Amino acid sequence: QEYILTNEKKLANTYLGKFSDLMRLYLDMSNKNSISLEEEIKAMELYLELESLRFEDSFEFELKVSPLLQTYDIMIPSMIIQPYIENAVKHGLFHKKNDRKLSISFIPCDEKVITCEIIDNGIGRQKSYELNAFRSKKHASFATNATLKRLTLLNVEANNKIAVVYDDLKFNDGTPMGTKVVITIPYNT
Repeated sequence: QEYILTNEKKLANTYLGKFSDLMRLYLDMSNKNSISLEEEIKAMELYLELESLRFEDSFEFELKVSPLLQTYDIMIPSMIIQPYIENAVKHGLFHKKNDRKLSISFIPCDEKVITCEIIDNGIGRQKSYELNAFRSKKHASFATNATLKRLTLLNVEANNKIAVVYDDLKFNDGTPMGTKVVITIPYNT
């Protein structure tokens, strides 16, 4: 909206084009039980490019994929990582004024298991919770509950379970310096 209101036609066109591509990807992915890690990364990059445009110069992201991973062969549940990345951006980094950083790494854990580490330098989960307590609780609880229910359903029949671990990162003086989320995902080939 800002690009349109300020008559920045090229930026508005770029943003709308990327947004349209992302929506098509999400719709396609939502119809599949599993997708390749390559597809997940492509959607993730597009989402982060959009957020980078929105935050202008105050947002950097880094995406690292181990060369040991054959991303086109690894099949994971669709849309399993994206909610955690969106939470890092919307709840951790959004409330910072500048120097927003997000790092996402895909690492082989062992045979048929990968780890996705999402590290942000945001305000931390406690501060975010306090700020969001003033907003509508239904929105936040719906997203969190939907993700938890989905993980529970995915784990019911699986021998190897998808696990999510949060680590509240702190400076030496105890003040928050961000959040690390580690998602362990068994995969098929």
